[in-house]
Amino acid sequence: MRLPCQRGVWYGSGVIVRALKDYFIHLGLEKRASEATVRAYGGDVVQFVEFLRSELSREPGFPDAGNLAVRSFLGSLSRRGYSKRSIARKIASLKSFFAYCTARGFCAEDPTAGVSAPSPGRDLPVFAGVAAMERMMNLPPLDTKRGLRDRAVLELLYGTGMRLSELVGCRIERCDIAKGTITVLGKRSKERMLPLGGKAAEYLKLYIQDRFGAPESIWSSRESFFRFFGEALADPLIAGRGKKPVSRRTVQRIVFKYLSHAASLSRMSPHVLRHTFATHLLDAGADLRAVQELLGHASLSTTQIYTHVTAERLREVYEKAHPRA
Repeated sequence: MRLPCQRGVWYGSGVIVRALKDYFIHLGLEKRASEATVRAYGGDVVQFVEFLRSELSREPGFPDAGNLAVRSFLGSLSRRGYSKRSIARKIASLKSFFAYCTARGFCAEDPTAGVSAPSPGRDLPVFAGVAAMERMMNLPPLDTKRGLRDRAVLELLYGTGMRLSELVGCRIERCDIAKGTITVLGKRSKERMLPLGGKAAEYLKLYIQDRFGAPESIWSSRESFFRFFGEALADPLIAGRGKKPVSRRTVQRIVFKYLSHAASLSRMSPHVLRHTFATHLLDAGADLRAVQELLGHASLSTTQIYTHVTAERLREVYEKAHPRA
């Protein structure tokens, strides 16, 4: 029997999925992993359990989830056309889960021992050009509430480089227009302050004023801002239905709707706007360490992938423009 779980991940009734419930709590509460990480890791383990069910025609137990079963599962993914990157992530998910189960005594030994991930390589980030960003920003109609919201969403994602989860989780009180900053809660609940100015601040102000019927004077000082909003300071910065935050899916639809009309890219996700933010900063000469801080990357090596993008663009310009290239 399958029982539905939050966010579309389901559980079964066997010992492995009971352990998975404990593992979910461990990830969320003890490891403070993001909801997206918990959902991704859980989905990978559930996929492995489903593979075992299909092979055994019954609910599997830990003795069924041996090293050979893990390798058979990974082989089936390869035959079905999964990329090396996807397989590597699923191996990481299984290793994390079974390390937890072994430490808690749920299983005698780790079936992922000796299983190594294929080298996935590293894809260059997908990003849009400056002209495409200008076209995209001019598409939302500013004479409707939805159009104002959409413009604010697009300007915030591109203007600050924040993640989708950071936008969805942001509250009004974290926005300080007077100082030109916005504070977001990143991975592992780590706060970082981002500059908020230019078009992002302009259209966020228009959206909030239209949404609350607020006067322009609320932006004159932090005191005026707090006095006007009161308890509404805890409301989501970008609202969905009622007082709920806008959903991840809604933001994804907004970005796809406008970006697909402005550029021809292989991907059209909110993360593309984050990639575009970083690439355009580096193209304009921004310091790599500063971009790392803005993106909230723990390691500089994660940010350095954008230098490959800019190097590729310089090479293209050189080869097209130089007579002896």
